[in-house]
Amino acid sequence: MRQGMRAVFAAALLAALLVVPANALAAPANDDFASREPLSGSLPIEVTRSNVGATKESGEDISTYAAGHSVWFEWEAAATGWVSIGACDSDFAALVGVFAGTELTHLTKVASGNSAEGPKCHGTEREFTFKALSGTKYEIAVDGNAFTPNPEFTPDTEGEATLRIEPTPPPPNDSFAHAADLTAAGEIYEFEAENRFYFARLDGYNWNASKEAGEPEHEGNPGGASVWYRWTAPATGLVHLSACCFANPLVGIYTGTTVDSLIPVPFSAEIWPEKQAQVIAGQTYMIAVDGVFDGSSGEAAQVSFSINASMNVPALPKEAPGSAPVVSSNAPSDTVAPETTIDKTALRAATRSAKFWFSASEPAQGFLCRLDKGDFKPCGSPRTYKHLKPGRHAFRVKAVDAAGNVDGTAAVAAFRVPRPKKRR
Repeated sequence: MRQGMRAVFAAALLAALLVVPANALAAPANDDFASREPLSGSLPIEVTRSNVGATKESGEDISTYAAGHSVWFEWEAAATGWVSIGACDSDFAALVGVFAGTELTHLTKVASGNSAEGPKCHGTEREFTFKALSGTKYEIAVDGNAFTPNPEFTPDTEGEATLRIEPTPPPPNDSFAHAADLTAAGEIYEFEAENRFYFARLDGYNWNASKEAGEPEHEGNPGGASVWYRWTAPATGLVHLSACCFANPLVGIYTGTTVDSLIPVPFSAEIWPEKQAQVIAGQTYMIAVDGVFDGSSGEAAQVSFSINASMNVPALPKEAPGSAPVVSSNAPSDTVAPETTIDKTALRAATRSAKFWFSASEPAQGFLCRLDKGDFKPCGSPRTYKHLKPGRHAFRVKAVDAAGNVDGTAAVAAFRVPRPKKRR
């Protein structure tokens, strides 16, 4: 009798263990292309959906690193204009694909580019910007990013994804009067006592940009979607300018204080993708980046890019024993660099994110941030990093004051991202 009861109990226990909750097996309603969720209404549109339990269909080709947990949406453009579609603030590193077509195996990709081809996304996040056409239906897929540089680490590819469709804003440096400050992004690297190199870089775009009245034709082309940068030369010599990775950018460098009275600085050499010009130390230059005018579309080329300025810098003058330091006669009155303080740090292990708040000891025109061994780049407080790799990290930030003085000793916050627990 006892043996029979044990058998019955064992069978019941085994059956209970084999029962899987229904919701664990249920795929999202928009898992398949044919069941894509329609999105409508005025822009911006934002929806948060789960891709947990979603699958990959035969013939589906979203991206090389798509994890196979795709969900689908459909959006019809009510008007022609530049839009940005992305899933920047999702619980996981989300891939986005934007297509045209009505059959899964015959879709045409309408948006492509870098990993962060948009005004807001960074790093492993995805956002694409393109010119949507009125009345056209766009098929949008969201999936997890399965790429990992470390085979021992399995990235999160499922969870809640936030999809946004929004009008692409004009660049903040669209007008001459609001030129972006390229000077603050520059830094001198000293490899040896006699070998000093300057490099400045700012990321930007010219989607939805315009051309001002009286603005010159850069490189003799009408263009029509220019953005502006203000830059002060750190030394006299040959500066190398490029707009990477703009296929065929129009670049102009000028002196002057108004857009209709600029004096062009001639290029002494052009070695694609660089343009070279002679500059004078302490002189402020205005740099324009525009796209080539396309007669068939009636518009200038519009993309995302990074403006780069680099040049060799002379060695510092040597001081004679017992002499006072050499001071430039045209040095600014304010030569004291600001002190930078990291006021607050917030870490979230679940999303592998870190957020930092910081300030300066005097009014600052901006900050330069760096994570680990990356480059210092312009940033603002607070600064957030998402989808960080497990392990130790170091965040550094230095303030730039109104006179252009840069804090020589960056404030540092060291932190550690724990490894996710392995699933059993």
